[in-house]
Amino acid sequence: MLDGEIAYFRTEVGRAFADTLARNEGVPEGAIADLVRRGPFVHLDEAGIDFIIRELEASFTVTQRSGAVISKGHRPWLAAKKSSLDFYYWTRLRKFYLETGTLPSTVLATLDADTDQVLDLCGDPKASAVGAVRGMVMGNVQSGKTTNYSALICKAADAGYRVIILLAGITNSLRMQTQERIDETFIGRVSAFAAAAQQSLPIQNYATTRRIPSYGTSRDADFSSGRDGIYFGLTGHQEPMIFVTKKNKSVLERLETWIEKQSETGGYDLPLLLIDDEADNASINTAKDPNRTTAINGVIRGILHRFPRSVYVGYTATPFANIFIDPDTTEAMKNHDLFPANFIKALDPPSNYVGSHRVFRQDGNLRGGMVRVIDDYKTLLPLNHKSGDAVTALPESLRHAIRVFCISRASRVLQGKGRAHCSMMINVSRFNSIQEKVLGLVYEYITELKDAISVHAALPPNEIDDEVMDDLRISYEREFADETAAWPELLGVLNEGVLSIEVKTVNMRGGQLDYSRNREHGLHVIAIGGLALSRGLTLEGLTVSYLLRNTAASDTLMQMARWFGYRPGYEQICRLYLPKISLDHYEYVDEATEELRSEVKRMMDSKRTPADFGLKVRQSELALRVTAANKMRTAQELTIAQDYSAKHVEGHALLNDAESADTNRKAVETLLAAVGQPTDEQPGYALWRKVDAIHIEALLRSFRFGNHTDLAPLSDRSLFQDYVLDRSGDELSHWDIAIPNRKTSANDSFAGLQIGMRERDQGTVQYGTYRVYGSRNRVADPGDAWIDLSKAQISLAEQAIADEVYRRERAACSVRERPLLLIHIFKASLTDDPDSPSDDVLKIPNPVVTLSFCMPETGKPSKARIYQVNAVYRQQLEMFAEPDDDEELLNGDQDAG
Repeated sequence: MLDGEIAYFRTEVGRAFADTLARNEGVPEGAIADLVRRGPFVHLDEAGIDFIIRELEASFTVTQRSGAVISKGHRPWLAAKKSSLDFYYWTRLRKFYLETGTLPSTVLATLDADTDQVLDLCGDPKASAVGAVRGMVMGNVQSGKTTNYSALICKAADAGYRVIILLAGITNSLRMQTQERIDETFIGRVSAFAAAAQQSLPIQNYATTRRIPSYGTSRDADFSSGRDGIYFGLTGHQEPMIFVTKKNKSVLERLETWIEKQSETGGYDLPLLLIDDEADNASINTAKDPNRTTAINGVIRGILHRFPRSVYVGYTATPFANIFIDPDTTEAMKNHDLFPANFIKALDPPSNYVGSHRVFRQDGNLRGGMVRVIDDYKTLLPLNHKSGDAVTALPESLRHAIRVFCISRASRVLQGKGRAHCSMMINVSRFNSIQEKVLGLVYEYITELKDAISVHAALPPNEIDDEVMDDLRISYEREFADETAAWPELLGVLNEGVLSIEVKTVNMRGGQLDYSRNREHGLHVIAIGGLALSRGLTLEGLTVSYLLRNTAASDTLMQMARWFGYRPGYEQICRLYLPKISLDHYEYVDEATEELRSEVKRMMDSKRTPADFGLKVRQSELALRVTAANKMRTAQELTIAQDYSAKHVEGHALLNDAESADTNRKAVETLLAAVGQPTDEQPGYALWRKVDAIHIEALLRSFRFGNHTDLAPLSDRSLFQDYVLDRSGDELSHWDIAIPNRKTSANDSFAGLQIGMRERDQGTVQYGTYRVYGSRNRVADPGDAWIDLSKAQISLAEQAIADEVYRRERAACSVRERPLLLIHIFKASLTDDPDSPSDDVLKIPNPVVTLSFCMPETGKPSKARIYQVNAVYRQQLEMFAEPDDDEELLNGDQDAG
């Protein structure tokens, strides 16, 4: 639709704003509309003009920055040799992206710069002095990692890398999807063995000559030496040779065996680039069967070691890659053969990326419109269930979500995108049997909707008398009344929108989503699944997601977030339905993940190494929870060094009993009696400055917290106690203390002080622990971390925020001269939110007392200790363990999947 006109205007915009785009800046607001309206196409009506403007603005108003990188021992080479290299494959791909509008020109410019940098870090493939290189590229879920490594593959082939192996996940559907992308961006034709005719792909049209890389895998077949269609060894091909394989022991062993035979013809002398697209935390069964992961990595190492010139680049969507957090010690991490000792590159997503910062943060611009908390699933589809449980009906929230998907299809038709791919994801169980039962119920309901629409949608709205149509209208009014076209207009295309909707299960037993074969008319699908939907698979045109999974494990959570990605022109109609507990976990994981992403930039500025970053990941709170939880299945002790530099550690969990509460109050009263009258009193807080650390140590010995990974004792002491004790003789020798309170009144008294007591009414009680804000790990107000900062300190903190070195609270902590102990005194009550149930009443009498700690930045490394972990601490870690993998995953060869 209007492809020729769009192509014309794309060229005109690129010419008119070449300088602006070269600076990686978006085209000024309104400029594209002016250019299109002055265009030469007199046949365009207003709808056509608006359509073209929307399409162009989706491309030319996007910006993207190049991300940070840290490296060790790198010697640049690419700049000096670039003019002598024939970048055939990259030039072809660049023209394809640019002229088809697949990527905005600013994003393409950043892709070019980023992949140049990664290629340079990989080393010169023709330099005999360069041996093994190990690196990592860190992106975001669904942010374009595949696009990045496709470009890297093209440039690596141009530079002289002759053997390229791409490990494309763990499922057949993901491997096939990745193979299709490599066909489209690098190979240039449909990869098939013994095909009667070779099917060329559009990228071939963007080069004056035709060159085809060799390939050892196809869309239909992973590597299998008996039917691989490879007629020559590695040295028998003039072009580079690529293999796209699953990260599976049997497949990789077959490939390794075939490679072993290449020594006879000099195949080992060729430079190798191995890209691992499954480098995230929790490669399959790390929790249950660590030996299996060791075996897979052993084969990978074996392949790498056969090539004197080998490069390994792991791509990960999260900083919590298993190479950082799985090894038992820091030394074991550094010495691991796949550790990215040479470089770590962080990719910044483009400005149009729909990521966790836009969806889950309190100020995220998509959160209010996109996220819907649900609570009606508990009887019909409980979070904890077994494979044999009955599923007799769908929750009304799921039926509503299906109706919303039908309406979103109609909206896309009105946008002129009726033939674009459009998907809905339903991820409610890891069990195949439950997925099949849900499939049947969803199929019944979508059929009921289709039948009602075919009969009634063509009638005038005031003549429609049907309950199903009434439900559709009510769903429209709840979700879209201000977001899309009017209801009568949507009715006119509703039948066209829903007629093509299919319902499929996608799991290891089958049900692949073949978007490539439905490119002309689009695949419109409701996909029901578990792991296969949670690990790397891209759901094209995903508009509605419905999630019911019981996990707090960070990697599993983020991998399930298939709704991240790019939604040009239809962000406003995307919806996500999930329980409140999942929403709270996503908020927490987003914060922890972004802290570590920022760490790459801080370390680049201070010229640190990948080993320093790996240590930082290992010492982060979230990594501790996941790693400790997984290892507790088989170990009685943990070696931990926890880092609290520039962090606010909040005592959000207390034991729910009156005796412990009384102990805590007395401990705080003893402290306040020892330190005397406040140094300063301001509206909003009382303050004591330069208090000797001995008083803080005494308080920590006496105060009793509930389930808290930092503040509850592992054995004799907590992680935080040991951190403080290690520094009490120097950088934490003196503390400030503050009691924050309400500014409006000071009518309450505590320990002889007049304060304005705050209120906390969002609490929950579960398993003997009172959590002040339920599943949110908070107790303080947002401004508490800024108490008593000087103007100079505030200026430094604000600069750190502007430079994206720290987010607000950590920025405030980082500039402190001394640590700040916050004593929180408040009136507590439990929430009446049915999504956050309690299993007991609150047994702590008011006022409730707890603590939090604002820790300044430190350059002193944390000291590792071996902890004999007690039973209580082991129990509280269980919720953070990676769940057992979906039942359909097979040990050994997974080709049957």
